[in-house]
Amino acid sequence: MEKHEDMIEDKTGQRHSIMSLEPSSPSSSGHSIAESEEQYNHDYPETELQPHISHASSVAAIGGIPALGRSQSYRSARSGRSTATSTDPAFEVDFEAGDPDDPQNWSLLRKCLVIAAMSYTTTCVVLFSTSYSAGIPAMVTELGVSQSTALLGLTTYLLGIACGSLVLSSLSEMYGRRPIYIIAVAMFIVLVLPCALVHSIAAILALRFLAAFCAAALISNSPGSINDIVDEEHRILAFSVFSIAPINSPVIGAIAGGFIYEYLGWRWNSWVVMIVTGVGLVFITLIGETYAPVILRRKAAKARKESGDDRYWSRYDEKTSYVELLKINLSRPFVLMCTEPIM
Repeated sequence: MEKHEDMIEDKTGQRHSIMSLEPSSPSSSGHSIAESEEQYNHDYPETELQPHISHASSVAAIGGIPALGRSQSYRSARSGRSTATSTDPAFEVDFEAGDPDDPQNWSLLRKCLVIAAMSYTTTCVVLFSTSYSAGIPAMVTELGVSQSTALLGLTTYLLGIACGSLVLSSLSEMYGRRPIYIIAVAMFIVLVLPCALVHSIAAILALRFLAAFCAAALISNSPGSINDIVDEEHRILAFSVFSIAPINSPVIGAIAGGFIYEYLGWRWNSWVVMIVTGVGLVFITLIGETYAPVILRRKAAKARKESGDDRYWSRYDEKTSYVELLKINLSRPFVLMCTEPIM
């Protein structure tokens, strides 16, 4: 740039100076703009600008977690080995606009089926907590225990739900919600079966605790599944519809348990819960994974496998071993419980 000074005269006869700037030609400065940029990049290579691809859609949908840095390497989730490659933005695997793999882009019918499956199955596992109370008088007579001892079945079930929620909610963030649902509900059905057959109150109390531990997967994770598929505008409506049955299931369980005990006997409370929960297990197996970070990790792994190019990555690829990640996820609820005043 070149500076010039001009003089002008106003109406009163006074003279004023005006400074003006004019762009200089490349020949006058000795260097062109391109040459200056090249010289800058040569002197400061660590600050060289690189093209950046924006992924605002998935950031907004999944909590705004930032992508990994350019120089960071990620670790394979299955093998635990480090992959010596930089996270090139051009190879980031992410949801595109209208991507059918994105749970928030699913059809309204599919979202309704997910909400119905979650609501129904959660209701089934909560039924087992209060339907038990209707058969306590018969258990006292048949098993020869006191009423206080028989009532411990309600206590152990609630303790199982509390303990299971701390563990299974963390595991769902590592392995996805669907595998945890399927395994936990299947184990719940298996553990309810002996409750209808055993003749020991100690066995019933232990089995109810373990069954409740598995049932906690629905109670703690099903709201997360609803949140995965519904946008902010319709989230309140979705949660309202979902929660109608689970919130009322303790009342439904007590009423239904009374009729079942009256006409079929106290053991049939377990049989009926096992049957209705089996139907819920079928529904859960029909719905897909809803947790976006797990979906993106799988898409990135599939892209690497099909292309043979290890540069494909997602912002949720694991960078630590599964043992360390498991320790972090399982300890987080206890850390929050002890360090957060609101908890």
